[in-house]
Amino acid sequence: MWCKQFAWLAAHPGVHCDPREIPCSLLPVTCSLTMELSRARSLIFNSFWLYGAGFLILLGMILRERSLSLLGLLTLCTAGGAWLWARYALSSVQYTRTLGAQRVFPGEDVALHVSIVNRKLLPLAWIDIEDQVPDQLRIVERETVPSGIPGMDVLRITTSMRWFERVSWTFHVHCPVRGYFTFGPVSLRSGDLFGFFTRRESLEHYASLIVYPRVVALDDIGIPPRHLFGDQRIRRPIITDPSRTVGVRDYRPEDTFRHVHWKATARVQALQTKIFEPTTEVQFGVFLNLDTFEHYWEGLDYDRAERAIVAAASVAMRAVDERHSVGVYANGVVGGSDQALRIRPGRSPEQGVEILSGLAKLNPIASLNFPRLLKAESQRFPWGSTVVVITAIMTDAIAAVLAELLRAGHRVVVITVDTLELPPLRGLLAFHLPGESLDAPRQHRRRYAIQMTPVPLVGVVGGPGEQRSDDGGRRLGGRQERGHREEQLARTPSRWERGQGDED
Repeated sequence: MWCKQFAWLAAHPGVHCDPREIPCSLLPVTCSLTMELSRARSLIFNSFWLYGAGFLILLGMILRERSLSLLGLLTLCTAGGAWLWARYALSSVQYTRTLGAQRVFPGEDVALHVSIVNRKLLPLAWIDIEDQVPDQLRIVERETVPSGIPGMDVLRITTSMRWFERVSWTFHVHCPVRGYFTFGPVSLRSGDLFGFFTRRESLEHYASLIVYPRVVALDDIGIPPRHLFGDQRIRRPIITDPSRTVGVRDYRPEDTFRHVHWKATARVQALQTKIFEPTTEVQFGVFLNLDTFEHYWEGLDYDRAERAIVAAASVAMRAVDERHSVGVYANGVVGGSDQALRIRPGRSPEQGVEILSGLAKLNPIASLNFPRLLKAESQRFPWGSTVVVITAIMTDAIAAVLAELLRAGHRVVVITVDTLELPPLRGLLAFHLPGESLDAPRQHRRRYAIQMTPVPLVGVVGGPGEQRSDDGGRRLGGRQERGHREEQLARTPSRWERGQGDED
């Protein structure tokens, strides 16, 4: 019978596709159902009660006292009946959890449908349901309690059930932040009518939910789309690739001497111009730098990392709307894997879904060297492509790669999420995004690491010189660490003023 139940549950996992015309194949839904059953246990009855009841029965028979024998028999019947009730309480009980959507944007609510069915004649006097839900999401109709699993809370439900009865609940899950969230596992606990014996059952029943990053309009954050994407008079502009020569033709007055084929000119004794291979697709690459400080041991500024992710999502989705062949790269690891985010350029209808899903699962902690990633992946882009670099810092290594991209004929755009001093490179387009338009609500911010800035500390940690700010940050002597760091940088001569980053 258990095998039939397992087969039915495996065929009906209870996780349905989002009715948003989004292919379900792009979302790796994890939904497995395995059971771990525990024996019926009691905190009241033990072997002492059983031996005691048997002793009373024998003593009553020896002394010919019916009362003692009836008391012992009643104790055995009560304990045995309660044990049998608890033993089969969770048999033929099926639990189902269904999410109304699998992909949402921050600020939206998702319907969470919970159902439990008792498919037997034995009623349940009580049953406890403990479902693990992510602690970064909020159940609107019911309070959750902390769980023993890191990053999870417990949704606790208690009810009673008659024979062959189904009980259902509908909750709404508020999704304030981006991420890839998993619901489960589930724990069921029930017992006899008196509560003498209990039994617990663990269901490895999982469901996943993706919360996309925020997407804001480029006009609202101060980036003119025309400057970012250039002029577009036709839907599929035709340009030529100077690195691919397919033939020669006679020279025309409007041709430039840089394209003259001198060997062919000497052979035919007339000026010949190179013919380049035409291309109808200019790729658009978005490169996201998750480094928020120049040195990894300085920690992570989560706010700036999230701003960069929001900026990358906004730029990439605008490029998708403009029918560009767009790809997204980041030096962070995608959740659930050990690989960095690499989405190759494409213009398929599922490209936008893949980009938003990848950014939603992206870990904000940098794991790869960004200049090396930028140099390696940008070599795949054809001549004339647009490379957008979104960063919170600017180092000499990044500036050197930007200069190489400009010399290679790419259109390079730098979008900063913090006030930076950029290298004076000819042809480099730069935009600064105000943090207010990209910040998430303060009450929903998270921090993955402690910002460790090498500044002198007065006294010991936790002494009179340290205070706590409203957002959980650390203040030293009434001044925030970040403000102290910016003041130090302001007194330090710029690397570009020292002549280390000049590029004509």
